[in-house]
Amino acid sequence: MTDPDINSPTILLTGPTRGIGAAMLERLISHPRQPRLILLARDPHALDTAVRRAHSAGRDAFGVMVDLADLGTVDAALDELGARIGRSESHPPDAAMLNAGAQFGDRRGTSAQGIEQTFAVNVVAQHVLVRGILPLLAPRGQLVMMGSSTHRGRAQSFGLIPSPRYAPPDLLAVPDGTAEGATRHAGGRAYADSKLALVTLAHALARRAAASGHRLNTYDPGLVPGTGLGRTMPGYMRWTWEHVMPAMSLLPKAATPLTTARHAIDLVMGDRHADLHDAYIELGRITRAADRTFDRDRQDELFTWIEARHPEQRQARPSAAA
Repeated sequence: MTDPDINSPTILLTGPTRGIGAAMLERLISHPRQPRLILLARDPHALDTAVRRAHSAGRDAFGVMVDLADLGTVDAALDELGARIGRSESHPPDAAMLNAGAQFGDRRGTSAQGIEQTFAVNVVAQHVLVRGILPLLAPRGQLVMMGSSTHRGRAQSFGLIPSPRYAPPDLLAVPDGTAEGATRHAGGRAYADSKLALVTLAHALARRAAASGHRLNTYDPGLVPGTGLGRTMPGYMRWTWEHVMPAMSLLPKAATPLTTARHAIDLVMGDRHADLHDAYIELGRITRAADRTFDRDRQDELFTWIEARHPEQRQARPSAAA
C-alpha cells in the first residue's frame, strides 16, 4: 500500500455533474491529499463524464446511479455501495457531501413514491441517504447536508424566494393540483419549506450520527446565481438568474460556484472546522440556523414521519466497522 493509499481520504459526493457539485468535484480533484471519490448522480452520461474527468486527473473514482425522486434507486445505490465496501472494492467513506437537491417551477409534481417532488428530493431522500450511509462511514467520519439561507426568510434570497412556513410533513408531502400549485410562487415556497424542514431534521440526524461516533453538519452555500437551480423558473426569471444575478456574487451571503465549493470542500476534507458537530456553516463561517429549527418536537415529527414510510434497510449493507 502506497503513502497516497494511506493518507488519501475517501469522499462521497452527490450531484457532481453540474453547478456547485461540478465545482466541488474540481476542488476535490485538485486537492493535494488526492481523495478517492465516490460519485452519485442521476444522469448516466453526465456521471460517466464526471468519473472520466476524475480518472484523467489520476484520481481513484467510481460512479453510482441514483435518482433522489425515486427512493427505490436510493436503496439500490446504498446496497451497491455497501456491497462494494463488503468486497473491499471501495474504502468506507471518510466523509459524504450530500450536495444534490432540486427546485421546481411549481408544486404539482410527485416523486416515484407519490410525495410532492421538492419535499421528496430535498428532505425525504436526504434522510434516507444519511441513515443508509452512516453504517458505511469510516470511524469518526462526517456527513454534510446542504442547507440554504432561504430557511430563514425571503430577505436571504434578495426577495426571489418566499419565506418558508413550517407545516407538518403530512401537508408538505401532498402535491397541490390547484391553480395556486401551478404558480412559480408555489414552487419557490415549496423550496424554502423543504430547506426549513431539512435544517430542522439535520439536528435529529446529528444525534443519530453522534450515537455511532460520527459527525453531521449543515453547509449553507449562500446565494449562488447562474446555477441549474433556476432551470425551472419562468423564461424571464431564468434569464435574469443566469445572466444578471451572477453579478450579485460580490454581495455578502452571495457567491460563485467556485467560491462556495472551496468552502464546502474545506469543511468536507477537514481543512477547516475539523471537530464541528451539529453546526451550521455558511460560506466558511460558523453561524446559527434559525431558532425554530431547534424545536425538538418538530425534529422528531419529521424523523418519525419519514421512518414510518421508509423503514431502514440493513440486511445488504455491512457496517464499515465490521
